[in-house]
Amino acid sequence: MEQKNKTRFDIPALGICLLFAAGTRLIPHVDNFTPMESVSLFGAAYFSRKWWAFLTPVFIMYITDFVINNTVARPFFTETEGVVWFSNYMIYNALAYVAITSLGILFLQKVSASKVVFLSLTSSVLFFLVTNFGVWMSEVSLYPRSFSGLMMSYTAALPFFRNSMLSTLVFSAMMFGSFSLLKRYFYNTATFAR
Repeated sequence: MEQKNKTRFDIPALGICLLFAAGTRLIPHVDNFTPMESVSLFGAAYFSRKWWAFLTPVFIMYITDFVINNTVARPFFTETEGVVWFSNYMIYNALAYVAITSLGILFLQKVSASKVVFLSLTSSVLFFLVTNFGVWMSEVSLYPRSFSGLMMSYTAALPFFRNSMLSTLVFSAMMFGSFSLLKRYFYNTATFAR
């Protein structure tokens, strides 16, 4: 009975994640202030089908990046003619989301505020390390292929890291807090017990 109720909730939870995250990425926003790491953690905690937890942030990233790369960011893809279907940076973003989701599955089997805060901070650090490593590894990187070049990449990204960390804390509080309220007021809490 419990599994059936969890599965029944997956679809609206997935829909909310998709709409919320896609919407916040496509409207004008402060650099790196999006709920993507929070979506990874939320899916890890609450989707009964864990493959949805892995696919959801990657899918949202791809669709929204496709829109962004073919509109406002199109001038940055001078080497590509026609539609920009893919860019190498997406690989590192996807790897970061998969790693964050894995952490969430491992540590959020029982959700608590302290775990969500800790994993939000950890996720921001992980995303920062993986994606800026990708920037450094890129064929069009501005940084030399050396340890000092890698450190330059990380140093240049520090302002974005602050926004990423703050947004993950804010959006995680919103998503996990809202879900907790929904469970309390609209659902039988016992059916969602882990």
